[in-house]
Amino acid sequence: MAKTIGKLIEDEVRKQGWVISDFADAICCCRTNVYDIFNRSKMDVAQLEMISRVLKHNFFRDLADNPELADANNPAVEKDLQNRRAVAQFFDAMPKVLKNLHIETSIVMPILRNEQNTPLPDYGLADFSIFFTVGERLYDRFTQDELGCFDVQTHIATGGNPVDVWHNILNHQWFVDVKLDYKTEEEWGNIILYLLDFWMPAIKMHIK
Repeated sequence: MAKTIGKLIEDEVRKQGWVISDFADAICCCRTNVYDIFNRSKMDVAQLEMISRVLKHNFFRDLADNPELADANNPAVEKDLQNRRAVAQFFDAMPKVLKNLHIETSIVMPILRNEQNTPLPDYGLADFSIFFTVGERLYDRFTQDELGCFDVQTHIATGGNPVDVWHNILNHQWFVDVKLDYKTEEEWGNIILYLLDFWMPAIKMHIK
């Protein structure tokens, strides 16, 4: 049987000895859908993140390390693989960075859509206005018309990594977006420290 992301999930579920109905409850779906997941060759990122957390197994790392799991219908397979590697490394490194800095928060996915239907980043830190966009800058997802109410300034963090500071000039809200590409744990640590020290002093109250 050809290796697929669904088969990898099934193998891990069986290995850990899960009862299928219990696993279904843990990932908020029905028993029938679990068997559908086992047969999939592609997987929604949000669902794969939940399954990774429940099984305590980084399936993003599996996708990164196994090129044959890439979507063969995707004309930009290499870019897809690079993004998968970056996400896998991000989920390995960022929890360690937060722990080392004594920051108690979690990595979340922003809402999938908003009232304005404007582009959104892919991940964020739950308690802070720090967001991460896979493989590109959030700025590049916007049209010029959509950018009209934003002032975006790019700054260079320690180590040479750029961060974009966004200001909504209509409601005066601020947030930071960082391109989520492959970065070492040290680079991610430098970025978060830079944001703590220079751009978001208010979030220091969350540090013990």
